[in-house]
Amino acid sequence: MNVKICGLTSVTDALAVAEAGADWIGLNFHPGSARRVEIDVARAIVASLPAPCAAVGLFVNRPAVEVAALAEWLGLGIVQLHGSEPVADLAFYGGFRVIRAFRIADQASLDAMQDYARLAAETGHPLHAVLVDASVPGQFGGTGQRIADDLLARITDLIPALPPLILAGGLTPENVAARIARVRPWMVDVAGGVESAPGRKDAARVSAFIRAARGVVG
Repeated sequence: MNVKICGLTSVTDALAVAEAGADWIGLNFHPGSARRVEIDVARAIVASLPAPCAAVGLFVNRPAVEVAALAEWLGLGIVQLHGSEPVADLAFYGGFRVIRAFRIADQASLDAMQDYARLAAETGHPLHAVLVDASVPGQFGGTGQRIADDLLARITDLIPALPPLILAGGLTPENVAARIARVRPWMVDVAGGVESAPGRKDAARVSAFIRAARGVVG
Protein backbone atom coordinates (compact mmCIF):
# COMPACT_ATOMS: atom_id res chain seq x y z
CA MET A 1 0.00 0.00 0.00
CA ASN A 2 1.33 3.42 -0.96
CA VAL A 3 1.39 5.99 1.85
CA LYS A 4 1.44 9.79 1.77
CA ILE A 5 2.08 11.77 4.95
CA CYS A 6 0.85 15.32 4.42
CA GLY A 7 1.45 18.66 6.10
CA LEU A 8 5.20 18.56 6.74
CA THR A 9 6.66 21.84 7.96
CA SER A 10 10.28 21.01 8.85
CA VAL A 11 13.25 19.20 7.36
CA THR A 12 13.63 17.12 10.52
CA ASP A 13 10.08 15.79 10.36
CA ALA A 14 10.28 15.21 6.62
CA LEU A 15 13.44 13.12 6.93
CA ALA A 16 11.93 11.13 9.79
CA VAL A 17 8.80 10.43 7.76
CA ALA A 18 10.89 9.34 4.77
CA GLU A 19 12.96 7.09 7.02
CA ALA A 20 9.75 5.53 8.37
CA GLY A 21 8.94 4.42 4.83
CA ALA A 22 6.47 6.96 3.42
CA ASP A 23 6.26 6.97 -0.36
CA TRP A 24 5.28 10.64 -0.57
CA ILE A 25 5.23 13.63 1.74
CA GLY A 26 2.87 16.57 1.29
CA LEU A 27 3.89 20.24 1.48
CA ASN A 28 0.90 22.52 2.03
CA PHE A 29 1.12 26.00 0.52
CA HIS A 30 -2.43 27.14 1.31
CA PRO A 31 -2.25 30.38 3.35
CA GLY A 32 -5.35 29.41 5.33
CA SER A 33 -3.91 26.14 6.62
CA ALA A 34 -2.35 25.56 10.03
CA ARG A 35 0.06 23.26 8.18
CA ARG A 36 1.29 25.84 5.70
CA VAL A 37 5.01 25.46 5.05
CA GLU A 38 7.36 28.40 4.46
CA ILE A 39 8.77 28.53 0.94
CA ASP A 40 12.42 28.40 1.99
CA VAL A 41 11.73 25.46 4.31
CA ALA A 42 9.88 23.66 1.52
CA ARG A 43 12.83 24.05 -0.81
CA ALA A 44 15.19 22.70 1.86
CA ILE A 45 12.88 19.72 2.41
CA VAL A 46 12.75 18.89 -1.30
CA ALA A 47 16.53 19.21 -1.61
CA SER A 48 17.19 16.92 1.36
CA LEU A 49 14.51 14.29 0.77
CA PRO A 50 16.08 10.88 0.07
CA ALA A 51 14.91 8.72 -2.83
CA PRO A 52 12.53 7.07 -3.39
CA CYS A 53 10.37 9.33 -1.21
CA ALA A 54 8.87 12.19 -3.27
CA ALA A 55 7.40 15.55 -2.29
CA VAL A 56 3.95 16.74 -3.37
CA GLY A 57 2.99 20.43 -3.41
CA LEU A 58 -0.57 21.15 -2.28
CA PHE A 59 -2.23 24.30 -3.63
CA VAL A 60 -5.73 25.75 -3.28
CA ASN A 61 -7.22 27.96 -6.00
CA ARG A 62 -3.93 29.58 -7.01
CA PRO A 63 -3.29 30.73 -10.60
CA ALA A 64 -1.95 27.80 -12.60
CA VAL A 65 0.97 29.78 -14.03
CA GLU A 66 2.02 30.77 -10.51
CA VAL A 67 1.73 27.22 -9.18
CA ALA A 68 3.71 25.73 -12.05
CA ALA A 69 6.49 28.31 -11.67
CA LEU A 70 6.75 27.79 -7.91
CA ALA A 71 6.67 24.01 -8.21
CA GLU A 72 9.46 24.11 -10.77
CA TRP A 73 11.57 26.42 -8.58
CA LEU A 74 11.07 24.14 -5.59
CA GLY A 75 12.01 21.05 -7.58
CA LEU A 76 8.63 19.37 -7.19
CA GLY A 77 7.44 16.74 -9.63
CA ILE A 78 3.92 16.30 -8.25
CA VAL A 79 1.22 18.95 -7.78
CA GLN A 80 -1.98 18.45 -5.80
CA LEU A 81 -4.87 20.79 -6.61
CA HIS A 82 -7.16 20.95 -3.60
CA GLY A 83 -9.64 23.70 -4.47
CA SER A 84 -12.05 24.20 -7.35
CA GLU A 85 -9.44 24.43 -10.11
CA PRO A 86 -10.97 23.93 -13.58
CA VAL A 87 -9.90 21.28 -16.07
CA ALA A 88 -8.46 24.06 -18.27
CA ASP A 89 -5.74 24.66 -15.66
CA LEU A 90 -4.26 21.24 -16.36
CA ALA A 91 -2.77 22.54 -19.61
CA PHE A 92 -0.20 24.48 -17.53
CA TYR A 93 1.13 21.36 -15.78
CA GLY A 94 2.68 19.46 -18.65
CA GLY A 95 5.87 18.70 -16.74
CA PHE A 96 4.15 17.54 -13.54
CA ARG A 97 2.10 14.66 -12.25
CA VAL A 98 -1.21 16.17 -11.14
CA ILE A 99 -3.46 14.98 -8.33
CA ARG A 100 -6.92 16.53 -8.14
CA ALA A 101 -8.63 16.43 -4.74
CA PHE A 102 -12.39 16.15 -4.33
CA ARG A 103 -14.34 16.79 -1.14
CA ILE A 104 -17.08 14.20 -1.17
CA ALA A 105 -20.41 15.34 0.27
CA ASP A 106 -23.04 13.56 -1.83
CA GLN A 107 -23.74 11.85 -5.14
CA ALA A 108 -23.27 15.15 -6.96
CA SER A 109 -19.69 15.26 -5.64
CA LEU A 110 -19.04 11.81 -7.05
CA ASP A 111 -20.55 12.75 -10.40
CA ALA A 112 -18.38 15.87 -10.54
CA MET A 113 -15.26 13.82 -9.84
CA GLN A 114 -16.07 11.38 -12.64
CA ASP A 115 -16.81 14.20 -15.07
CA TYR A 116 -13.58 16.01 -14.20
CA ALA A 117 -11.42 12.90 -14.66
CA ARG A 118 -13.12 12.12 -17.96
CA LEU A 119 -12.69 15.66 -19.31
CA ALA A 120 -9.06 15.74 -18.21
CA ALA A 121 -8.35 12.59 -20.20
CA GLU A 122 -10.33 13.78 -23.21
CA THR A 123 -8.40 17.05 -23.36
CA GLY A 124 -5.05 15.25 -23.29
CA HIS A 125 -4.14 16.07 -19.68
CA PRO A 126 -5.05 12.94 -17.73
CA LEU A 127 -4.80 13.05 -13.96
CA HIS A 128 -2.09 11.05 -12.24
CA ALA A 129 -4.51 10.34 -9.38
CA VAL A 130 -7.67 11.56 -7.68
CA LEU A 131 -7.84 12.16 -3.95
CA VAL A 132 -11.08 11.86 -2.00
CA ASP A 133 -11.54 13.68 1.29
CA ALA A 134 -14.43 14.48 3.59
CA SER A 135 -16.43 17.62 2.85
CA VAL A 136 -16.53 20.23 5.61
CA PRO A 137 -18.10 23.59 4.66
CA GLY A 138 -15.53 26.36 4.34
CA GLN A 139 -12.52 24.07 4.69
CA PHE A 140 -10.22 22.52 2.09
CA GLY A 141 -9.14 19.36 3.90
CA GLY A 142 -7.09 18.40 6.91
CA THR A 143 -10.22 18.44 9.08
CA GLY A 144 -9.88 14.99 10.60
CA GLN A 145 -13.39 14.12 9.40
CA ARG A 146 -14.09 10.82 7.69
CA ILE A 147 -16.06 10.29 4.50
CA ALA A 148 -19.52 8.92 5.30
CA ASP A 149 -19.78 5.14 5.02
CA ASP A 150 -22.51 5.20 2.36
CA LEU A 151 -20.39 7.48 0.17
CA LEU A 152 -17.33 5.33 0.76
CA ALA A 153 -19.20 2.36 -0.67
CA ARG A 154 -20.10 4.33 -3.80
CA ILE A 155 -16.49 5.47 -4.21
CA THR A 156 -15.36 1.85 -4.09
CA ASP A 157 -17.72 1.01 -6.94
CA LEU A 158 -16.24 3.82 -9.06
CA ILE A 159 -12.57 2.84 -8.71
CA PRO A 160 -12.32 0.86 -11.98
CA ALA A 161 -13.42 3.94 -13.96
CA LEU A 162 -11.17 6.44 -12.19
CA PRO A 163 -7.46 7.31 -12.16
CA PRO A 164 -5.59 5.77 -9.20
CA LEU A 165 -7.48 6.60 -6.00
CA ILE A 166 -5.94 8.25 -2.93
CA LEU A 167 -8.07 7.87 0.19
CA ALA A 168 -7.92 10.65 2.79
CA GLY A 169 -10.27 11.93 5.45
CA GLY A 170 -9.84 11.22 9.15
CA LEU A 171 -7.42 8.33 8.77
CA THR A 172 -5.44 7.22 11.83
CA PRO A 173 -3.19 4.30 12.77
CA GLU A 174 -6.26 2.82 14.49
CA ASN A 175 -8.66 2.89 11.52
CA VAL A 176 -6.56 2.88 8.36
CA ALA A 177 -6.42 -0.91 7.96
CA ALA A 178 -10.21 -1.20 8.08
CA ARG A 179 -10.67 1.65 5.61
CA ILE A 180 -8.16 0.12 3.20
CA ALA A 181 -9.83 -3.29 3.44
CA ARG A 182 -13.13 -1.66 2.57
CA VAL A 183 -12.06 0.62 -0.30
CA ARG A 184 -8.85 -0.87 -1.70
CA PRO A 185 -7.34 2.49 -2.74
CA TRP A 186 -4.04 2.93 -4.54
CA MET A 187 -2.71 5.17 -1.75
CA VAL A 188 -3.74 6.50 1.66
CA ASP A 189 -3.11 10.07 2.82
CA VAL A 190 -2.93 11.30 6.41
CA ALA A 191 -2.09 14.58 8.15
CA GLY A 192 -3.75 15.19 11.52
CA GLY A 193 -4.04 11.51 12.40
CA VAL A 194 -0.28 11.25 12.94
CA GLU A 195 0.40 14.63 14.57
CA SER A 196 1.27 15.93 18.02
CA ALA A 197 0.20 19.42 16.81
CA PRO A 198 -0.76 20.86 13.41
CA GLY A 199 2.29 20.52 11.17
CA ARG A 200 4.30 18.54 13.75
CA LYS A 201 4.44 14.80 13.18
CA ASP A 202 4.53 12.22 15.94
CA ALA A 203 7.18 9.70 14.89
CA ALA A 204 5.56 6.80 16.72
CA ARG A 205 2.17 7.45 15.13
CA VAL A 206 3.71 7.85 11.67
CA SER A 207 5.41 4.47 12.00
CA ALA A 208 2.25 2.87 13.39
CA PHE A 209 0.20 4.28 10.50
CA ILE A 210 2.57 2.94 7.85
CA ARG A 211 2.72 -0.49 9.51
CA ALA A 212 -1.07 -0.67 9.75
CA ALA A 213 -1.56 0.47 6.14
CA ARG A 214 0.83 -2.12 4.79
CA GLY A 215 -0.38 -4.91 7.04
CA VAL A 216 -3.65 -5.35 5.16
CA VAL A 217 -3.81 -8.64 3.27
CA GLY A 218 -6.29 -10.29 0.94
